[in-house]
Amino acid sequence: MRNRIILALLALTLGLPALSQIPVKEVVYRASKEDFINPERGFVSQYSHPREKLDPAMLAGLRAKNQSVIWRLYDARNFRDKPFTEEYLSSVRADFDAIRAAGMKVMPRWSYCSRIGDDDAPIDLLLTHIGQLAPILKENADIIVVMNCGFIGAWGEMHSSTNGLTEPENMKKIVFALLDALPPERCVQVRTPRAKVEIFNGRRTPITLDEAFDGSEQPWNNPPYPSSRVAHHNDCFLASPNDVGTYGEDMEAEKAYLHEETKYTPMAGETCNPRAGYPILYSRSIRELEMMHWSLLNSLYSRRILDQWVTDGYYDEIARRLGYRLELASGCYQTEAAAGSNFTFGLTLRNTGFASPFNPRMVELVLVNAKKGTHYKVILPPDPRFWFAGETHEFSYSPGLPADMEPGEYKVYLNLPDPMEKLYNRPEYSIRLANEGVAFTKEGYNDLGWTLKVTDEAAPAHHSFLRFSKF
Repeated sequence: MRNRIILALLALTLGLPALSQIPVKEVVYRASKEDFINPERGFVSQYSHPREKLDPAMLAGLRAKNQSVIWRLYDARNFRDKPFTEEYLSSVRADFDAIRAAGMKVMPRWSYCSRIGDDDAPIDLLLTHIGQLAPILKENADIIVVMNCGFIGAWGEMHSSTNGLTEPENMKKIVFALLDALPPERCVQVRTPRAKVEIFNGRRTPITLDEAFDGSEQPWNNPPYPSSRVAHHNDCFLASPNDVGTYGEDMEAEKAYLHEETKYTPMAGETCNPRAGYPILYSRSIRELEMMHWSLLNSLYSRRILDQWVTDGYYDEIARRLGYRLELASGCYQTEAAAGSNFTFGLTLRNTGFASPFNPRMVELVLVNAKKGTHYKVILPPDPRFWFAGETHEFSYSPGLPADMEPGEYKVYLNLPDPMEKLYNRPEYSIRLANEGVAFTKEGYNDLGWTLKVTDEAAPAHHSFLRFSKF
């Protein structure tokens, strides 16, 4: 009924025939409980460079476990006193090539040491290293899902620096250098809410809806950098009341801040061994995952918490809900339309995940001739980054069909591809919907289970800013 009301209003707005004159049918979809792979979300596995090589079989094995992102930890301990060598930079390039070939993305982090008290690098050399990496990061930004700030202290976790790298001005230089090395669509993650507050000169108010994803310049920096591009990474999730120092004395205020921030930025990290007497509870785990909009979580550490989730029977729920999980609820479709006229449709979907998609994502409706395979598509206005977790989202449009479109039956698909040029036509980077009976095709399309009959009958010309095009 709701879709019919929307379509009726749309028809009136566009000067189309009244809905009663347009043959339409509603389709109700069933949600699925299947856990399957989707881009830029879910459990991840960490591997250290150069010690652990990325071979095709290993990466294929990760995809078979429904992992679309690898957390790559780059060991730079041999360069604490000198620039990177060309051999080292070539090995990093080879890493990115292997990840791209496997149809995966990467969350990279650099560090100079893996033990508290060991040396990291002085700030000037560190910035030289980022400058050397910048061409590689820019070239491969499409497969960088998000970047950890890294570099500072043990494991690059932004603590215990021996070179004063946790001083606010140094953190600011590092984060801003990384932002410069990446396109405006990509974020850099910091270790604690306090770190972001310090980097942005004491700003304690979280990102607003108006600021989200806009890449706009902010007046409190010189040079200006958008707060919306600095995200969060928790390296000791659920291990103690304050996540082992992730939160400070005003923990509740910092959690409220993070709750708002992570609506619009990617939240990632790992659990760690829980402190003595701190229980692993379903209610706390799910509440924190929902509250902080978790998208990416290490599958290897700490197994004490992850194995407890398995024992208690809710690991599978977490695996399904990490990041976004988009489920069609219903669709309302025009049954037939003349070439050159409008095709009116409406869709309702739910996001039952912990988070929304956080990198740019396209929404396309695709029509494919059932006999000849001719393809038509229209790019739709919705931005999936605003399909927030726990909410239902609706949209209805009447895009125009080409006047020379051949009559016949056309299968209707929803395509949610990665907009980056090298990834757009790769189905591994398109979003699959979580529904029973909605097939995910080899092209990366979601089959909406509807066929549109296109006729050559005379009909009013379409009146829409949206138009299908042949491809």
